[in-house]
Amino acid sequence: MAFESDEAFLRAAVQELQDYILSKDIYRPLGQSVRMPGSGQIPQLTIGNIRLSQARLAARYTTEEPPAELAEITRRIDQERSSWRSNWAQKAGREYTSRLNLWSQYLRELRADPRANAAFYANEVRNRTILRLLVAEMLGEIPQNEVDQINLLDGILNGLTHSGPFIWEPGLEVSFPQDSFWFLYKTVRK
Repeated sequence: MAFESDEAFLRAAVQELQDYILSKDIYRPLGQSVRMPGSGQIPQLTIGNIRLSQARLAARYTTEEPPAELAEITRRIDQERSSWRSNWAQKAGREYTSRLNLWSQYLRELRADPRANAAFYANEVRNRTILRLLVAEMLGEIPQNEVDQINLLDGILNGLTHSGPFIWEPGLEVSFPQDSFWFLYKTVRK
């Protein structure tokens, strides 16, 4: 997975960010063709995808300053977030609900057939990672039914996995420590 994809995604996202924040969309196709790290898919503009790309890039720049262009993109994202904080938070909350449903669906499939679905774990756990990142983007509390659902899903995940090495590319661990992102340090039991 190339950090260049994260940079390209953020570069494209910042161009459409205000329109996106003010829209009703949770997921919005980017006008520019950018590939998502780890797959051939074109990523959707979402709060969670922005925060995931930023976290991945933070791992890259732990020992050096980011390029001026990336620093400016980050400043513009933070400015839009501040200017439209309520809209940003509402959109993050709606994305949280959507990604929670996607994660739940994958765990049902994994539970039904671990052998067939284990290979998709490293990609699908992206939704669980984004759920963790979205918590900081919302205002107020997560609805209790969603707290209960994530706790239930985490219990199911623990029953289907065992501890293992970090599942994404080396170097990202600094942005995704095991105590907060424990699900990235799991291997599916087959």
